Amino acid sequence: MSTTIRVSEKTRNRFVKLASATGKPMVNLLEDAADDLERQIFFKEFSERYAQLREDPDVWAEFEEKRCSGSAVVRDSSK
Repeated sequence: MSTTIRVSEKTRNRFVKLASATGKPMVNLLEDAADDLERQIFFKEFSERYAQLREDPDVWAEFEEKRCSGSAVVRDSSK
């Protein structure tokens, strides 16, 4: 199923140029852009949370202990 979204003419023109340059349909470019933005947000939030862990010495020590012992790692049983 598809739907219509409203974008500025400037944005539409940018997608037209990108589609021409890449050979990809505009819908695929829009999906790629959404994927990239989600990834950026995920890693930004991940980094912020990681920084919060480091701010609390007790929590950070516990995290490091688990990380170093391997207990916080999910092992790949296929190998």
